[in-house]
Amino acid sequence: MLNIKEMRSLILLIIFSLYSAKVSSQEELDLGIFAGTSYYLGNINTSQHFYKLSPAIGALAKYNFNEHYAIRLGFNWGQFRADDMDFDNILHQTRESAFINNFYDFSLQGEFSFHPFKVTIFSRPYSTYVTAGLSYTFTDRSPDPSTSYLNIPFGLGFKYGISRKVSLGVEWIMKKSFADDLDGVKSFGQFDSPSLVHNNDWVSLAGIFITIKPFERRGDCPPYWN
Repeated sequence: MLNIKEMRSLILLIIFSLYSAKVSSQEELDLGIFAGTSYYLGNINTSQHFYKLSPAIGALAKYNFNEHYAIRLGFNWGQFRADDMDFDNILHQTRESAFINNFYDFSLQGEFSFHPFKVTIFSRPYSTYVTAGLSYTFTDRSPDPSTSYLNIPFGLGFKYGISRKVSLGVEWIMKKSFADDLDGVKSFGQFDSPSLVHNNDWVSLAGIFITIKPFERRGDCPPYWN
């Protein structure tokens, strides 16, 4: 588990991040929550997406520059796990490693919507989008001490505005880490096929989210929505 110093740093970072997003422009601020699943790719699961899905939840604060571009801060908690015995490869069967880890993830990402996304009185828009950025993750691997690492999240999603204040969406994010010890498992060396998956572990998130605009636009009047 995270120690007290690490938890204090996480809490302070959340407060600062949300406050910065709020004061930068209240009128373009979205706040939201995420719920879905998480999974891992690494030395045990080398290529199977959506393997051993585990629960994941999160929160986000997003600032919309315009109808196409946005920047967002996020926090996610989830789990990832794997078991060598799920695979028929003789090397996996010989190693017999298994684990289940918690992770706590902070991210700063840009977002680009392919279609103009702005809800008006005349329409409820929708758009696909792509996102990428940087994130920092703390991982518990009991009984070993927690680890932390930098990673690059990137992914895609779809969002739909059900009202001027509320939007729903789905998202799939891949996080390429710069670490190969998230699973506590070493590769087989010369017998292991070289690949990015083996050299660095990945964690992925997939799920649904809902966002709201907590502040009204100044001088907003329904007859003049545009």
